[in-house]
Amino acid sequence: MLKLSILALLRSVAILKLRSSGVQCDIATVNGSPYVRRKGSGQIILGKGVSINAARWGNWLGIPGSMVLSVEDGAVLELKAGSGVSSSQLIANIGIEIGEDTVVGAGCLICDSDMHEVPLGSGRPAAMAPIKIGKRVFIGARCIILKGVTIGDGAVIGAGSVVARDIPAGALAAGNPAVVLKDSI
Repeated sequence: MLKLSILALLRSVAILKLRSSGVQCDIATVNGSPYVRRKGSGQIILGKGVSINAARWGNWLGIPGSMVLSVEDGAVLELKAGSGVSSSQLIANIGIEIGEDTVVGAGCLICDSDMHEVPLGSGRPAAMAPIKIGKRVFIGARCIILKGVTIGDGAVIGAGSVVARDIPAGALAAGNPAVVLKDSI
């Protein structure tokens, strides 16, 4: 009973910390303390029933302190109702949308920008494009989702995959770069 009371208290403190950082959140479950970086008018929106695991005891595959929610000025990072993320880095320069009931495994990187010019020193602006992940998607541990990608509803992305192109709804995709292995699962 005492253990459950302490856990509830820790989760309440984590929610208060998120809200004090400007995160808009409905009823959510937060294990541990995610790092929040929000610039200017950037928005982080957590829908009802979202689960964030930022603690080793929240997911044994995660690394404590590695849960990052980051938005630049004008960007929107939205986790819709019932979605869950474990010890991952979500970095929105324009926008990232994670659909309802989607699960993002531990150690993933979801970033809508190259983060610097390519090639380095060229003076070109960093390439950016929004990411949209559909409903009921499962993204395995240690995946990388790159800028401009859309993942359709019900898709499954195998652990360790690098997703550089759109994945259709209901597909199973894996690899580096990720390719569709099955059209429907």
